[in-house]
Amino acid sequence: MTTGNPANSETGKRIGYARNSTDKQTLYQYTDALKAAGCHKIFVDEATSAVAKNRPGLAKARNALGPGDTFVVLAIDRAFRSTIEGIVFLDEIQAEGIAFESIYQSIDTRTPEGRKWFIDMVNQAEYERAVVSRRTKEKMAAAKRRGVHCGRRRALRRWSVFHAHRLMTEHDKSLRDVASRKGVAPVTLRRSLQREGLAL
Repeated sequence: MTTGNPANSETGKRIGYARNSTDKQTLYQYTDALKAAGCHKIFVDEATSAVAKNRPGLAKARNALGPGDTFVVLAIDRAFRSTIEGIVFLDEIQAEGIAFESIYQSIDTRTPEGRKWFIDMVNQAEYERAVVSRRTKEKMAAAKRRGVHCGRRRALRRWSVFHAHRLMTEHDKSLRDVASRKGVAPVTLRRSLQREGLAL
């Protein structure tokens, strides 16, 4: 199935957009593919969740598009956070004479079949994110019930927090001095003590 509009490719700009979810992922493979697809400009959102409301890269790409241009993404789930957002975005650009192209999914959104496929894909992407989110929450809840810490690694281990408490209560050290010795900010040490139920 042909993607985009051949006339647009010849007379208009090809504007690419890419997003990665975490700072551990790179955008190189995405931007390389968009360059190979002939994109004149590429806008990106780094370490940005698929459901994030604030995506400046996508907003800039949208503002750069004009009649006769083609909006190019590597895959539909790299661009839209919900089914309704994808449909509204598609309606807006098509009303302005802007074509849509997905490199991975060969979709011609100018046809009823292509539009249905587009909607199916953004709907599937939204569903998969919801399932992953539910599984993650269930896993974290199960771990929490067993006393396992989830999320970012704590700045101070439990034994270190108790040691810090002894330094302050038994050796008359100040919170600031002990925090400096532990290599953390005073507010971090205070929160760690409160977490363990230790009074200052």
